[in-house]
Amino acid sequence: MTQPSPPEVPVSPIPTPSPQREPGAIARLTRGLRGLPAAPRWWGPGCGGMAGWLLRQPAGAPPSVDLTPRFHALLARVRDGQPVLPVEAWRHQYVLVRGMLGDELPGYLLDNVQRLERRGLDVREARVDTEGLLLDNVAVLREALLDAAHFGRSVVLVGHSKGGVECTAVLALYPELRRVVRAVVTLQAPYGGSPIAHDLSTTPEMRRLIDFAFPLLFHGVSRSVEELSYTQRMEFIRRHPYPLDIPTVALATSRLSRRSSLYALQRYLDERYQYASDGMVTGLDAEVPGAGMVRLADMDHAEAALRAFPGFSRYHPGDLTEVMVALALEPR
Repeated sequence: MTQPSPPEVPVSPIPTPSPQREPGAIARLTRGLRGLPAAPRWWGPGCGGMAGWLLRQPAGAPPSVDLTPRFHALLARVRDGQPVLPVEAWRHQYVLVRGMLGDELPGYLLDNVQRLERRGLDVREARVDTEGLLLDNVAVLREALLDAAHFGRSVVLVGHSKGGVECTAVLALYPELRRVVRAVVTLQAPYGGSPIAHDLSTTPEMRRLIDFAFPLLFHGVSRSVEELSYTQRMEFIRRHPYPLDIPTVALATSRLSRRSSLYALQRYLDERYQYASDGMVTGLDAEVPGAGMVRLADMDHAEAALRAFPGFSRYHPGDLTEVMVALALEPR
């Protein structure tokens, strides 16, 4: 007797494999770090005692002028809708210079630029590489100043963070450009150095990370971080002091608040070194010799260039920039 054939089972078609995707930046970073040789378990001495080194030099830094009370008076007027800029403000060109990672942050310096433009001022942003080397960006600023001189314009330089260091550096390296510059405004610039940059560049495990991640993620140069360390800034300032005859105002800030986006870094510097900082720079290291100083203890490093969520910041970048420019143009 013939056995009945078993029912045919439908054969599922073999799925076509999906094309392999190129791993993203984070995946490439993780894979690359795993393949690197292990770094020694040594965190180094850090930068204890280095903050404010310039103010403790035997010769002493030129005395600064405390403009903080005047800043608050002008800020109240700006918030009330009153004009604070002097008449001469409309005779100058304003060149704004971004800080580290400024090209990567949406909205960075946007409110600063738009406020000055709404006041009818001639504003441009310098085409610096925000993850590039100091001398390369100084060359860009030098060309911007020479261009302004060619057209008979005077310039007010406004730099945030690393951008402020580059504003002072171009005049330290090329003092003949003093004739073009009406004033300089530095916002939270690590003029004396940054403890975060110092620890990143001198701690083996952290240096290993930035040497790999900076070129991969940001197409930057890791030595640009090292240039903001205390060691590098000490050497640069010793060789190229900033001219004292340029009207300069500098903003130095600190904050330690859970409402700050940089709270983790603020806490790190506070607990390890007892440094009062804005999360990137200490107030002492933002002091520029001979400058008019605005010292605030309630602002983090992002607030001068990025608008914060309501209730998380006491300052608006546009208000801040307008007041600092007004202070720079006031006679002293």
